[in-house]
Amino acid sequence: MLENVNFAISEIKARGIDVFDDAQKLFEASVDHTRYSVLPSAVVVVKKAEEVGDVLKIANKFDIGVSVRGSGTGCAGGCVAIDKGIVLDVSKLNKIEIDPVERIATVGAGAITIDVDKQANKFGLFYAPDPSSHKYCSIGGNIACNAGGLRALKYGVTRDNVVSLKAYTGSGEFVNCALPLKKFSVGLNLRDVFVGSEGLLGVIVEAKLKLLPVPETRKTLIAFFDGDLNAFAGIVKLMRSSLAPCILEFMDTDTISCVRKRFPELSIAEGKSVLLIEFDGSKNEVEQSSQLCANLFSEIRVSKSEEEREILWKIRRASSPSMYELGDSKISQDIVLPISALEEFFAYYKNLGKEMGLACPVFGHSGDGNYHIHFMYNASVPNSQELARKAMDLSIKKTIALGGAISGEHGIGFLKSKYMPLQHSEIELDLMRGIKKVFDPKNILNRDKVLFQNSSEIDALKPLKNIHLPWD
Repeated sequence: MLENVNFAISEIKARGIDVFDDAQKLFEASVDHTRYSVLPSAVVVVKKAEEVGDVLKIANKFDIGVSVRGSGTGCAGGCVAIDKGIVLDVSKLNKIEIDPVERIATVGAGAITIDVDKQANKFGLFYAPDPSSHKYCSIGGNIACNAGGLRALKYGVTRDNVVSLKAYTGSGEFVNCALPLKKFSVGLNLRDVFVGSEGLLGVIVEAKLKLLPVPETRKTLIAFFDGDLNAFAGIVKLMRSSLAPCILEFMDTDTISCVRKRFPELSIAEGKSVLLIEFDGSKNEVEQSSQLCANLFSEIRVSKSEEEREILWKIRRASSPSMYELGDSKISQDIVLPISALEEFFAYYKNLGKEMGLACPVFGHSGDGNYHIHFMYNASVPNSQELARKAMDLSIKKTIALGGAISGEHGIGFLKSKYMPLQHSEIELDLMRGIKKVFDPKNILNRDKVLFQNSSEIDALKPLKNIHLPWD
């Protein structure tokens, strides 16, 4: 393989495309949010969309695997080159153009999500999807994983906000997927084939995104409950009402306990779980909705200013980092559950944590059933990681048994590929692999991920410790 890589790199350089193989660049491109790291053979940084096609054709010629990377914020190892091939960095494809009449943003795959929103704001518009990593994550990665975010309850996920896109297939051929029109019913929907494809089929280089008018105002509320079961009942009560919040977030008692320890000034009583609720729209609409919502719950705080709103949001933003009060390491997954399965799943999940001696805090997007579940452990304790992995495996199986999904927004990457045969039948997986073969006949892109089982060597990987990433 090494000889082929050298030949491929020489041809890529001959096209005037930047290639890096120094230790620092290789390491930076080897790791994502999961902290798993595999050094690639080289990092190829493209500055023009057409260079993507050139790189892929050369990779096909020499049978070199390619993993696509934007910002590296992924939570499933999707951009990690576990085959030790080439990392194709598209972060320089970051143009942003706003059409305020069509209400469309034309963006490169490397454009950062919050920057799209900021540019749209200049015209009184906004881009609705807002993953937690929106200050760092790229649009190409959002599309590849069909990212959700906090506002998905009202505005949908990435798929609902992509109008059209441009990409290169695994064999290096350019494809235009739909047109930037409000209606387009011409043949098979190639756009949606790429959305959520996690880099298996091709490389997205550009997208046209739907923009919406910025709401006149917004208001945040936090409802407190004694224990998790009462919060679940609160979710049902809210969803059965006529109210239409744009955000509905859940934090369980374990998570809130950690937040209390780190931020006592927030004055949260012991034993509480939380629902964070937000409304946006016209002033009259928001005020009316907020009042009706406040009447639903006995213990609730309503923001009366932007400063108070930020204080309430601090509770949600503190959820993930505060969990390290319960251990110095964690295994986490994002799952999706129907509301009817909440009580049964979390009774099983919390009991599992007790049986295995693992703290298991939870937060997530209750409005769309997408929960982030965690098993915390201390890395210095022998076999603690293995125990946490076993607990997570059992939790994933329970999720599927209750009609849930093993991912709502993080994707599968290589970390969750072992669960795919549990979620899908062999016929379904074969159909997916067949589609991949049409787009990527030589299996150049994202080898050993998503639809394919990993080797024991990959299963033995351990996440790096003491590594700080920009979005931490």
